[in-house]
Amino acid sequence: MQVQLHTSAGRRPSNRLRGALRPALLATALLASGAASAVGIDAGDYVAAPPGTDLFLIYAQHSDAKGLYANGNRIDDDARLGVDLVMGRYVKFVEVGGRTLDLQVLAPWVRLQGGGSTAGLGSTSGMADVILVSTLWLVEDKDQRRYFGVTPYVWLPTGSYDRNRALNPGENRWKGALQAVVSQGLGEHWTTELSFDVQVHGENDEFAGNNTLKQKPLYDTQGFLRYTFNPANEVSLRVRYQAGGETRVNGIDRDDELGNWSALATYSRALPGNTQLLLQAGRDISIENGFREESRVQLRFLKAF
Repeated sequence: MQVQLHTSAGRRPSNRLRGALRPALLATALLASGAASAVGIDAGDYVAAPPGTDLFLIYAQHSDAKGLYANGNRIDDDARLGVDLVMGRYVKFVEVGGRTLDLQVLAPWVRLQGGGSTAGLGSTSGMADVILVSTLWLVEDKDQRRYFGVTPYVWLPTGSYDRNRALNPGENRWKGALQAVVSQGLGEHWTTELSFDVQVHGENDEFAGNNTLKQKPLYDTQGFLRYTFNPANEVSLRVRYQAGGETRVNGIDRDDELGNWSALATYSRALPGNTQLLLQAGRDISIENGFREESRVQLRFLKAF
């Protein structure tokens, strides 16, 4: 964010400051619209299914962001951003060279709604960018409950995008990420998992009109601790830290890099017919720049074939 702010937390900015923040809000809103395509994972995602297995998943998610931050300071109490997501996901497990590999396609639909002092961002809905994913398991020790996998991601610029809108489901740019995850069982009931990824971004040359948006790499670390009561019931807690990702518009750095902590609790329930329901609730813990997510709820349905 190019505008340097030293407003104390909780203080409401002046109208003049709100006007100066408008371009920065557009960049923040773009990143928020990308929430549907962030490299967030669920506990247990890196426990490989047997080759030949097919999975179909559908996600329904709602989040509310309240308050806008700059350099760790809350500079607008009244800023609001609501995000609704529905996403379909197909996963196929195969064997390649004696190792398990999966092939995935994710198709998100997103609705975005500004509110409060950022109601001027408006609202929009539509298909977000399609995501292609593939995980290769380099370690798969079922007896020791030890897994290690690497995953490349590619976001295709297929989502709905209009250069004249502040909020867009699509990002009008290519993106890629590489993720590595280790999962290790501890005793009979506990499992710990650690994920790290780096995300890189192409240019958007139609940002807020005819401007050019560039973004530095975004780094994401996720740590999980999960407890299995029995084969049908499990709970977990995720702590996540995202850093980097500063944007540049027309060659000007925005000083809007992330330094964000969040937490997410999950309950999963296995059901008859090779199905599973997963319920999640979470929120941001601290924010360096951008909207602060006050609440997130998600329901996930999985069917194995």
